[in-house]
Amino acid sequence: VTTKNLIFIIQFIIILLILVIIIFHVHYKFMSYVCCRILQTKKRLDRANLLIEALSGEKGRWLDLVEELNVAAPALVGDTLLSTAAIVYSGPFTQVFREKLWSTWIELCGARHIDVSKKDTVSLLSLPITVQQWYTQGLPRDPFSTENAVLLMNCHRWPLLIDPQGQGKHWLRGLEKDNLTVITYGNIHMLTDIENAIRLGTSVLIEGVPEYIDSTLYPILNRRICEQTGVVTLVDIDIEYNRDFRLYMSTSLSNPNYPPEDCIKLTIINFTVTFSGLQEQLLSRVVKMERPWLEQQKDALLKRLFEDNLQLRKLEDDILETLSTVQTDILDDHELVTTLDRCKRTAREIEVRVTESVQMKVKIESTRKKYLPVATRGAVIYFIISDLTLLNCMYNFSLEMFMSIFKTTVYSLGCSYLTPDQEDTVLEFNFNTANRDRQLDFKVEKHIVDLVDHVTMNLHKQVVCALYSQHHLVYSVLVCVQVLRNSGHITDTEWDVFLHGGTLKLMSKSSEFGTVVEEDMMGGGGGGSSKHPGSGFSLKKTTRGKSKRIVGKPSWLSNSQWESAYMLENSVPAFSGLTKNMLDKPEFWQSLLASDNPFHMLDYTGRSRSDSNVSHMSSSSNLSLISEDSENDVSSQSHPSLLLAEQRPSWKWSNLTAFQKLMLIKVLRIDALSESASTFVSTTLGDQFLGSHEQSLVSVYRESKPHFPILFILSPGVDPTSKLQRLITDLNENEDMLEMLSLGRGQGQRIEEILRTSMQRGKWVFLQNCHLGHSWLQNLQKVIHSMQSESLHPDFRLWLSSMPDEMIPGPVIQHSIKVAMEQPRGVRANLHTAFISGAISSEMYCDEDAGLDFRKLVYNLCLFNSVILERRKYGSLGWNIPYEFTNSDLEACIQVLHQLMSEYVTVPWEALLQLAGTVMYGGRVTDKWDQRTLTAILRRFFNEAAIQPGHRFTLSESYQQGSDLTLEETLSFIASLPNYDNPELFGMHHNADKTYNEHSSRELVTFLCFFQPSYQLDSGCSNQDAIVMEFLIHVHKTLPAQITGPAFMDLMPEVQHSFLAGADRPPSVLIEKGYLQPKIKEAKQCTPMENVIRQEVRQFNKLLAEIQRDLKTLALCLQGDETMSAQIDEMYQAILDNKLPKPWREYSTTGDKPLAEWIQTLSSRILFMQYWIDINQEGTVPYQLFSLQYSELLKDREEGSPPVAFEDLIKMSSAYQKNIKQPVERVPRSFWLTALFFPQGLLTAVLQSHSRVHKVPIDTLTFEHLVHPLPSSREEEDKTRANTAGLTPAMWGYPGPDVPESGILVHGLYLDGGRWDGSNVVESLPGKQTTPLPETHFLPVQKEQAKLGEYDCPVYRTSERCGEL
Repeated sequence: VTTKNLIFIIQFIIILLILVIIIFHVHYKFMSYVCCRILQTKKRLDRANLLIEALSGEKGRWLDLVEELNVAAPALVGDTLLSTAAIVYSGPFTQVFREKLWSTWIELCGARHIDVSKKDTVSLLSLPITVQQWYTQGLPRDPFSTENAVLLMNCHRWPLLIDPQGQGKHWLRGLEKDNLTVITYGNIHMLTDIENAIRLGTSVLIEGVPEYIDSTLYPILNRRICEQTGVVTLVDIDIEYNRDFRLYMSTSLSNPNYPPEDCIKLTIINFTVTFSGLQEQLLSRVVKMERPWLEQQKDALLKRLFEDNLQLRKLEDDILETLSTVQTDILDDHELVTTLDRCKRTAREIEVRVTESVQMKVKIESTRKKYLPVATRGAVIYFIISDLTLLNCMYNFSLEMFMSIFKTTVYSLGCSYLTPDQEDTVLEFNFNTANRDRQLDFKVEKHIVDLVDHVTMNLHKQVVCALYSQHHLVYSVLVCVQVLRNSGHITDTEWDVFLHGGTLKLMSKSSEFGTVVEEDMMGGGGGGSSKHPGSGFSLKKTTRGKSKRIVGKPSWLSNSQWESAYMLENSVPAFSGLTKNMLDKPEFWQSLLASDNPFHMLDYTGRSRSDSNVSHMSSSSNLSLISEDSENDVSSQSHPSLLLAEQRPSWKWSNLTAFQKLMLIKVLRIDALSESASTFVSTTLGDQFLGSHEQSLVSVYRESKPHFPILFILSPGVDPTSKLQRLITDLNENEDMLEMLSLGRGQGQRIEEILRTSMQRGKWVFLQNCHLGHSWLQNLQKVIHSMQSESLHPDFRLWLSSMPDEMIPGPVIQHSIKVAMEQPRGVRANLHTAFISGAISSEMYCDEDAGLDFRKLVYNLCLFNSVILERRKYGSLGWNIPYEFTNSDLEACIQVLHQLMSEYVTVPWEALLQLAGTVMYGGRVTDKWDQRTLTAILRRFFNEAAIQPGHRFTLSESYQQGSDLTLEETLSFIASLPNYDNPELFGMHHNADKTYNEHSSRELVTFLCFFQPSYQLDSGCSNQDAIVMEFLIHVHKTLPAQITGPAFMDLMPEVQHSFLAGADRPPSVLIEKGYLQPKIKEAKQCTPMENVIRQEVRQFNKLLAEIQRDLKTLALCLQGDETMSAQIDEMYQAILDNKLPKPWREYSTTGDKPLAEWIQTLSSRILFMQYWIDINQEGTVPYQLFSLQYSELLKDREEGSPPVAFEDLIKMSSAYQKNIKQPVERVPRSFWLTALFFPQGLLTAVLQSHSRVHKVPIDTLTFEHLVHPLPSSREEEDKTRANTAGLTPAMWGYPGPDVPESGILVHGLYLDGGRWDGSNVVESLPGKQTTPLPETHFLPVQKEQAKLGEYDCPVYRTSERCGEL
């Protein structure tokens, strides 16, 4: 091989080797690629398995979510509409009304074919995790608060919270944390703080917003932000607006009334605490104190649930975000798959923990619910306490103060592991809590009962201490009733009927009251009359439609009682058959009406069946008031009422509960309602809930804390200074520790300096008469607010005193321990106070220079002082004007008495009577009749016989005191006096007690109505607006638009209809018929009587015009055509409460009557005036013919024929005019004096007419009053009754004999506290406080001819003795 060939071969080999290498490399690359693909595919398979496993659980959730979104998509527009409406409109309303509003909106959307998802507001506008976060920030865990938070977070306008309990503010502080600035409305730095917050973009909370908002805040409320510059102008200052700025406002007013122009600028949200929310808070507190480990487990569990749900939500969001942001193949992203797998494992662990937590939560809740009766009772009582401001503005209790009392009460039973101050303490337990729970469960039932009773009693003591005595029974009845309503033993219908029975009588759509009883109650039968034994009347059956009715009422029942009984029968099923039973068993019912204690008479079997086994209401919510046991056999000797056992009603009496018996007593024996209500409370809750439970200042001091001031709620004539000084003595403290200051001009800075010094040194500060220092009260509010957080000396106390005043800031009252200070009630208590007040010292009482008679006179003077003070409880029967006699009057009299007795040998009676009766006490008396009464009472105690041994001021010897007793012996004698004050001691008849009891009972019902002013009927009227509208129609049909008369056509406008005929009768028609005269007489031709008519018609027409105008406006408001003003809203509420509206009260001369009775009386007065006008005109009916025709009308009425129409009566009477041969005086035979607005004008007109006829000066005339004699025989009495049957006071003046030649006859007067026996005024009969005075002849005579020695008796318009004639 040549070299050249060798080189060629080598090159070839090299080429081959290169080719082989290339082939090998290519093959290697290919094999490497294949291996990588195999490995990659294997990894992808593994990752795919992991991904499938990781996302397998999400498939179901995503499918459900897709399905949910598909369903919700068509309802998106409807849900948006509903959500927007809820945010804009539902904020101010309560939870119940919001639910009703939401349901109404859903129905409206359905009617208009708008799809909605039918979810609630919270579900539409929030996420569960967000709600859980709000709970951790302090939001109460109830649906109403949650919905409020949703509205607040989604509203476009700045929110204004109605937050009287401060729970909304507490949540906002937790929500915003350090980003929130809290400002008090009205603070001088308010605008500066808002300006800084707008610039920095922080949040502002303005608290204490009143019912008016300063216009300087309007640019912020309206968000007047310049789009170009981004600034807002506040008080002429341009401020750069930061979009992160948020504004919150809150008010502590429970029911504010903001004007519409402010409401449209804000989103008002009602953050008032709800029953369920407060119940949960109280339950948490009681469990935290009784079983702190259980509550700690619950808190930790809720926290873990929130954290797990939050993490689970975050993982779900992370998965979706990761899947949506991946850029490459999802199977090649190892980190993504690993993250998904880790998230899935974590999610599974969380789901397991959540499931376990839910199971544990159920177990914890089952244990916590054992304490639910305690929380329920506390919540029931709190809402009663929170409404006490309706009685008095000073009865304002904060939720914080209530919680403090509640926790202290729970701790006081000795079973708590934590004190009230250790509520937030976390305890470590080294033993099994389950074992501890088992150890406590065996005694928890009895302990809970004790807890509820203790909570109820302790809250009762604390609250009653702050109430005036007249409100003690109101609070006790409210607690009793609300406890029974909460447990279902009193229905809402029963409570409404009890409170608003008078209005239900007026509004009911049943047939006429007082004349109807269902025919099937009589057991069937045919026509004709049936006589009920003992009922005193005959019944005639009449037919109305398909319903047979029985006409008539028992003679021993008044119209009001019969109407109320019929209303009760038709409103409450338990009283079905009541009126028939009254007709069947009149003896029993008459005995009930005469009983001294009707409640016990109804309950004579010892509370059998309905109440026999009812002990005092305790804690358990399932405690039944209705025992299913049969009636116990009790001997007739066990109770006097068993003597009437044979006369017991046949209807199911035993099924009545205690409250239903109370309802019956209110209907039939209103005077016994207060005493029966006390028995009802005693039977249901216990005797300890009656009485005042007065706390001594020593106990008040020891239960108080330096951080809470003590507020004396004053009443006229009471000064707590002496009691406070006595407290210092009892505590053995130095008198210098008390600083007494009176608020006044220029005292503010000095008071603040003394307060700062006293807080550090532990002294007491007494700020007197805070109601006189309105200008400094805001500073006082700041001082009290700072006291809550500062470190104070433990001996420091701030004492305040004030009369009830709405100008005192609410926080000042809320954070104070309140003590009501009022004069003692009862003669014994007043006597004791008089002797220990310091006005009588032992040295003065035993002064030998004054003699033994001095002691007797001092006792008599103190007894006189007690009598005149206690007479005030009888209202107008005691004094026409309630005078505020004070202790200084008594002290001055005692000093004068001691001086006179020391200087004179004999008692100077006239000097004592003059000084005490005219100067000391009489100086306060402004009414001449009260002055006469005061002098007469004083003469009973200051006379020679009154100091003689054995003298008695009453028939009993209770108040007979010896003259040789020392001061200590006299105090012991006073302590032995009876609690009951005999009216005889006050110089009053025993009927006065009945009047007082009736007044107290009506006052009790009035106070109770404050807490539930509205109601709804179960049938008939569907809502309150329909009730009021029905009333408007009733009044429109009852009252005319104007009073018309031919002599006054130029004084009154055209009217639509006449009241008398009951049909449309335009004046023009009557003029054409000749019944009306179109022109008025000349003024110079008018007689005095015509002037009286003219004056009265003007007043009546003013009232009628006001009524028609108000009713029309109210009707338009109810129809939505006008905006309801505050005045119309008050009228609306007054109609619902059966009270006289304030605008009409200005024209009222009939006292404070219920609205239904007032309308009826006004109708009768108008009827009287219209009759007077008609008979006073030529061409119309003279009174003699009217009398004759009216007798025929009565006769026809008795025979059952239809009544004669008014125009037919005129035509028929005109036919008789040709038989009249001489003119007649066209005035009523007798005048209904109280029908007139100005009766003095009538009496003056009578004197003027007499003066003109007899030509004597009118100033020499007076009236002689001749009372017509009573019927001398039974036949005459029956004849008189028959002739006047069916006559109202308006008609009484027309039938009868001729008009007297001189003077007038007057009817419609009543004697109060006496009766006419035919010749004299004598004592009233038992049970009859007022009796009608027979027709009286007012005869004008010369003053010198008037009889001497007659009793000078005042005449008043009303029973309240208003408007002396």
